[in-house]
Amino acid sequence: MKNKYLMSTVNRRSLLQGMVAFAASPVVLGSLGGFTPAAAADAKKVIIGAFADGGLTPFKDKIMPLAKAAGFDLTFLEDEYGVTLEKWFGDAKNKGGQYDLYLLDDPWVPQFGAADVLEDLAAAGIDGASKDWVGPMIDMGYWPPRQGPRVKGFETATPKLICVPFIGDLQTMTYRTDVYPEGGPKTWEEMIEIGKKGVADGKIKYPVVFRGVAGNSIMNSWFPVFRSFGGEFFDDKWNPIFNSEKGKASAEFFVDTMKKNAPQGIVEYDSDQEGAAILGGDVGAIVQYSGNAVKANDPKQSKVPDKLGFGVVPKKEAGIAQMGIFIAGVPKSAPNKANAVEFLKWYTSPDIQGKLAEAGSIPVTRSGFAVKDPGNKLIPVALQQLDAGAEPRPRMPDWAKVEELIGIELNKALQAGSGGGDALDHAVPLVKGYLTQAGYF
Repeated sequence: MKNKYLMSTVNRRSLLQGMVAFAASPVVLGSLGGFTPAAAADAKKVIIGAFADGGLTPFKDKIMPLAKAAGFDLTFLEDEYGVTLEKWFGDAKNKGGQYDLYLLDDPWVPQFGAADVLEDLAAAGIDGASKDWVGPMIDMGYWPPRQGPRVKGFETATPKLICVPFIGDLQTMTYRTDVYPEGGPKTWEEMIEIGKKGVADGKIKYPVVFRGVAGNSIMNSWFPVFRSFGGEFFDDKWNPIFNSEKGKASAEFFVDTMKKNAPQGIVEYDSDQEGAAILGGDVGAIVQYSGNAVKANDPKQSKVPDKLGFGVVPKKEAGIAQMGIFIAGVPKSAPNKANAVEFLKWYTSPDIQGKLAEAGSIPVTRSGFAVKDPGNKLIPVALQQLDAGAEPRPRMPDWAKVEELIGIELNKALQAGSGGGDALDHAVPLVKGYLTQAGYF
């Protein structure tokens, strides 16, 4: 899934106090094909709201026909990413009843959870304790989170399963098989040093590529470096600690060593530019999300399809990737609530999850990874990465603003080619101030 900047007009302080103030533009029923709640009496009708993303193509092409054959009447309403959060949150808060299922970007779960507008899916019969779930994925569906710090007002609340994973998406490494040994470089230092030899041998132009644009983009690329070096974003009271010695070491490596071994202009690289660099054969390795990684072996999109392989992200202390998934929630105002729950049970069954893997998407259950012929070579490596270490962004309603503040400072250091540690020192009081104003302390 594309991990874009979270756009919202939600009053964060009100969210944390459990009194969410939200003023959304009314949703025009005409955009829903004339649907009104009273017209939703069909036995297995399910109205799905989704944002436009290529990661949903296998679901639409391969799984929706199977759902129809199973008796489900799915209405798939797709909007641009930038408008869906406000539209769905407005529908949920105002009890609009225009959707049965939201396919959320996982960082939105805390916002919907704090507002108490989604159904408790465990109470509706979905077993969140099943060992078939990929653990880090099902954990993302609970509010408040089962591990880690909690925002005020939810310190003692019992976690509820308000969302279930829908399509997996996480970072893995894509690397040149003619430059690196099988499985790719094991450490960040190997990525650079072996990549330099590949440059000297004329096989590639640069050892590595990543995203350098300020905000969400640079944070996505720095995240696996930061966590692999042992950095932590917050303590258990939401105090920023990302400028620890380990955090600073990761930032220095990122803005200095990695920049020196990346293409010119890396500070302005986003997903399109980094993708073009690896698919065009210019670079040796990249850590990227599944939606872009699957292009590696496609001769229509890659100039070196036979020379690109997949591996787990490099490590320092550990090899930890960022994970961001499509995750499904049922609004309390859903007109076909029972149908939505039945559909989720069907969709997350072993057979259908296997079909999802065969279609080329990352499944959300372990049985889905067990298919003999997955849709691409990335599927088994994704499971290896999940077992090695894959984490979501911090489970807080305000992560988008936090990563913006850190990302701006990190981008400044990247432009300079040094001062990564100082950048984190500068970001700490900015983050602390914002979270204080938002009511975290």
